[in-house]
Amino acid sequence: MNRLLLLVLLLTTSAVQVFAEPSLDESRRLYREALNEISRGRLINAEKLVPKLNNYPLLPYLELELIKAQINEISPQTIDVYLQQYGDTIVGQRIRISWLNKLLRSRDWAQFVSYYQRNSSVATSCYYAYALRQIGDHYKADKAIAELWLTPSSLPKECDTPIKQWMARLNTSEKEDQYWLRAELALRKGQTDMARYLLGKIANSEPYVDLLQRPERLYQLGMKLPVNEHSREVAVHALKQLARGDFERTNTLWHQLDRHLNFSATQNYALRDSMARQIIASDADYTRDWITANDPNYEDPYLTEWRIRLALKDLDWPEVQRTVQFLPAEMREKADWRYWWARADIELKGELSVSTQLILQQIAAERGYYSFLAADILNEEYQLTAVRTLDPALIGEIEQHEAINRARELYLLGENFTASLEWNYGMRSLNKPEQVAAAQLALNWGWSHQSIMTAIRAGEWNDLTLRFPTPYKSTFKTIAKRENIELKWLYAIARQESAFAPSANSPVGARGIMQLMPGTARLVARQMGISQPRTEDLVTPEKNIAMGGFYLGQLLEQFGGNRILATAAYNAGPTRVERVLLRQTEELPADIWIENLPYGETREYIKNVLAFSVIYAEKLKLDRPLLASHERKISAANAVTAQKN
Repeated sequence: MNRLLLLVLLLTTSAVQVFAEPSLDESRRLYREALNEISRGRLINAEKLVPKLNNYPLLPYLELELIKAQINEISPQTIDVYLQQYGDTIVGQRIRISWLNKLLRSRDWAQFVSYYQRNSSVATSCYYAYALRQIGDHYKADKAIAELWLTPSSLPKECDTPIKQWMARLNTSEKEDQYWLRAELALRKGQTDMARYLLGKIANSEPYVDLLQRPERLYQLGMKLPVNEHSREVAVHALKQLARGDFERTNTLWHQLDRHLNFSATQNYALRDSMARQIIASDADYTRDWITANDPNYEDPYLTEWRIRLALKDLDWPEVQRTVQFLPAEMREKADWRYWWARADIELKGELSVSTQLILQQIAAERGYYSFLAADILNEEYQLTAVRTLDPALIGEIEQHEAINRARELYLLGENFTASLEWNYGMRSLNKPEQVAAAQLALNWGWSHQSIMTAIRAGEWNDLTLRFPTPYKSTFKTIAKRENIELKWLYAIARQESAFAPSANSPVGARGIMQLMPGTARLVARQMGISQPRTEDLVTPEKNIAMGGFYLGQLLEQFGGNRILATAAYNAGPTRVERVLLRQTEELPADIWIENLPYGETREYIKNVLAFSVIYAEKLKLDRPLLASHERKISAANAVTAQKN
């Protein structure tokens, strides 16, 4: 009998030898020892440890490693036993992947097809299409690869052969349609290089490829393009690129090409928004006139919002109130526009009317940036509306959940990625009260990130204990004191950046709790007089928080002790913030300055950080004002101060 099959049969019958139950610490030691034995090829030694770990949550992962180590000798019958035992658990999925890779190496295409599942990786799915072709099922093979083809980004090299096989079955016209289909998808997702590569496969597509490589050629080629959807897609993409440079000339070309190519309403809408973002960011004198000319009937909510913001910048309170009424009803009911309507009403009447006071009281009764602004106007205490619905009795039940147990052990062993997979797998079977209990359990373990994410998943918005934990407290306190920055602000930045995930890694490469870019971390390390950070340093909480706190301290000093500007600089970069300040001609109230910041992500970032600071001030028993007195006005003088620093 196969040795692994014998092992699983022993573990599932009363034939298991009775051992004294080891302690949890001892089980962890034995587990690590068994993994070490497997890595050294001493499988018999590892298998001897298995019965002692019969009740240890990570026994399935030990069995997984034993299977992987012997995959070439395992029979389908043994694999079936394990797949039946572990089903769609994370271990079961990984056993299936290992088995599929073995079948791939042995070129057992029929078996590969029978064990394949649709939730596999893209590379495995491409092998599935190839396997279908090998067993003669061309219809399913064509369908499988056609689905994979429709992606805007590059496909793995494993897809090259099945794509070639599929393309060989298409005629020239069908091939060109497929290339165009995927190229247009790539363009809509901003994948210009991919689109250019795909169009290069099509005969007589040189003008389009040229435009994607050199958008400025649209001035010479635009009016010569044939009137079809392909020309419209490429022209729209080129216009968006050109708008980042010479806006006025691009704006003229847009309207000329619209008359020639007849852009669709959707395309014109996208172009208008793209143009608007550029003109708003440039703060040109004619911005208001451009918006009025291009959206005379207030059909575009994005442009309507910017009309309100620009009216705020002009302190044109009648225009603020008037324009708010043109927003769609669901947007008018949002806290931000209710707040600004009330602010305008106070300025226009010179007093706080009963009706406006009621609006502000309704906003202040909520929790958030605009709620705290409203409370400041009313001179009222901030309402944090912290409510806990936790049923403590459920915590004990959740502790017995197998996936949660596995997640805990993996987390404690530093296997954060797999721990998160197990946790999310476990969440699938829990109702809301159970998820709340699980979030508390994660917090009890010190897994703050998972506590936050699970509370959000459960929609438990008012449980501030779960959503705003205070991990690494001694480190945060030490760094805040050393860098002379407010502890509540440092916590708020970390909460916004990563929700306290030590191994967080953004799409652009920012790492760790404070989401430091490697380049910034290297610069900060030099200024701190410490050794250049390695990748592991960036995901070590104490080191990451120390560097992030140092950088925040620098920014705060650079921008005259103003947290608003330092927060904006931490997100968007100090140069962008200085550029905005240098274009400013008059001093503005802080709330209006924030509202007019042309970078949407940074606008919301500042609002979140300020609101989070209030929440952390309450939790840490610190002063709670949303804005300090010196932060309530922002002027161009801040830019001069920043440049001197």
